[in-house]
Amino acid sequence: MFLLDNPVRRYPWGSTSLVQQLLGRPLDGRPVAEVWIGAHPDDPSVAAAPGRRVPLDVLVAGQPEAMLGRRVLATAGPRLPFLTKILAAAHALSVQVHPTAAQAEAGFAAEERRGVRRDDPGRTYRDRSHKPEVLYALTPFELLSGLREPEQAAKLVAELEVPALDPLVEMLRDESPGAGHRAALTWLLHQRGPTPAAWVGEVARVADEAAGTRPEVRVVRDLARQFPGDPALVAPLLLNFARLEPGQALYTGAGTLHAYLSGMAVEVMAASDNVLRAGLTTKHVDVDELLAVTDFTPRLTGFLRPVRVGPGAVDYVPPVPDFVLRVLTPRAGSVVTGPDDGPRVVVCTAGEVRVEAGDVRGLRPGDAVFVPDVDGPLTVSGDGTAVVAAA
Repeated sequence: MFLLDNPVRRYPWGSTSLVQQLLGRPLDGRPVAEVWIGAHPDDPSVAAAPGRRVPLDVLVAGQPEAMLGRRVLATAGPRLPFLTKILAAAHALSVQVHPTAAQAEAGFAAEERRGVRRDDPGRTYRDRSHKPEVLYALTPFELLSGLREPEQAAKLVAELEVPALDPLVEMLRDESPGAGHRAALTWLLHQRGPTPAAWVGEVARVADEAAGTRPEVRVVRDLARQFPGDPALVAPLLLNFARLEPGQALYTGAGTLHAYLSGMAVEVMAASDNVLRAGLTTKHVDVDELLAVTDFTPRLTGFLRPVRVGPGAVDYVPPVPDFVLRVLTPRAGSVVTGPDDGPRVVVCTAGEVRVEAGDVRGLRPGDAVFVPDVDGPLTVSGDGTAVVAAA
């Protein structure tokens, strides 16, 4: 078992308090957006090994069978197939989508052939992997996920009474499955430019006046304040608005348009950093590629039901083989069981827990350990909550 020192990413949308309070660190006014806990080569955790510190990706690559086990090594190769993050948003993240594995492989290869540097801010595909995600809320968490039924979206846009958006309403009412959203988003996202369209300011004014009528309109108002002039501020009217309560989880698969708005959560995903952005960001936006990989089928937000696997243990199982998320809640010294084998990352999110697997570690909120396959079955005791990502 290896105690992990995890890198922090300070994007402007991050919270100035949530992660700091979780970790018991002083507030310094600087945002913390993400804590990466894993072996992604762009920002790996550092594992404390006897007498040395080693990046987790190097540790895994040096002893792949011991770290991953034969089962995971055979299916994923000599790398940790998932990445865990603590994510804390005070402001909205970009409207974005993730590719399928085949799309990621093709896009990555194309940019390699063109000689686009992997650290180029204008690069779209950072690696060869898809990026399915499970989000487990630690605080109330607001987000947009999945496209609404077109008629519902058309009605919300029409209620703004902004004449310049009449073409958008007509497109959404196209009766062909998926065609309305495809046409509407193509039109909307190509409104981007150095000079904002006049209707963007009109939408911002209307949303400001009507923000108390619906949560979606309140989100439009907030986005207009954060990203003035960005036509993607209409996205909350086209996507499903959802609010997770602590302990609820959500799955986001390839092709699903989504945006996180506010709150703190643990996020487990395939080990990838492939994000295609539509707007509401200062980062690279590749509208044409985003439209090429988006699934325009209207769908409900992908809430995951917890599956009870034992006393004080529930699984959130996504429809992909890369990972599973298990939440362990020992109480008053009770012992609960984690995944028996494979690579596991354990993050304490509340209270104090004691992790045992070949070795014993006490964890407090924000602490994390990597448990390799060779350490065998995992148990957690104490009085708290531990989130376990496993393959």
